[in-house]
Amino acid sequence: MRRSAIVALFWGSLWGLAEATLGYALHFAARAIPGLPGFLMFPIAFACMHRAVRESDAAAGAFLASLVAASVKLADFLVPGHDPIRIINPALSIAMEGLAVYAFMAYCRRHGKEAGPAQAFGMGLLWRLMFSAHLWAISLFGLPAALVTSGPWPLLRFIFIESLVNAVIMVGYFAVEKKLALRPSHISAVPACAASLLAAALAANYLL
Repeated sequence: MRRSAIVALFWGSLWGLAEATLGYALHFAARAIPGLPGFLMFPIAFACMHRAVRESDAAAGAFLASLVAASVKLADFLVPGHDPIRIINPALSIAMEGLAVYAFMAYCRRHGKEAGPAQAFGMGLLWRLMFSAHLWAISLFGLPAALVTSGPWPLLRFIFIESLVNAVIMVGYFAVEKKLALRPSHISAVPACAASLLAAALAANYLL
């Protein structure tokens, strides 16, 4: 297996594990603090994708990692009783996050520049606009899409406020990464480590 694929599997599995554990907990906390999962989970996802890009030396590493994380979510189809739309929508949003990060990272790498505040905000904005368009489309067929059918405020908060908070956190991540001068990890390229992390993500997703 190519090194880039193993790296994407490792970081995508870690992202999937975070979605199945921390994401699960944050959705309960969101009853008290609306928008909390959106504030925190995309920066975590971005950190995984960013490491995948750095360690595979390819912008496509971001999208490949997102496909792994989305596949972890889609594994819910193996468990009877789940509402399909509640599996497809999160998996699709994960893939859209990967597509947005890939687009911006590819642009930055092509022009020899590092991602900054504008790119951080743009990544969040782009995938949220894509996902909102998807929700609007499925709402036309009577499928649940409360984000676009519950009035303007939830949608505006989702697209703009959450993207802004994400950008602030991501800029902090850039600063920490630069200060620590993080180097590529050798562990992420070890097939056994990537496979073990994938198994852990699938187990957590099944149990929770």
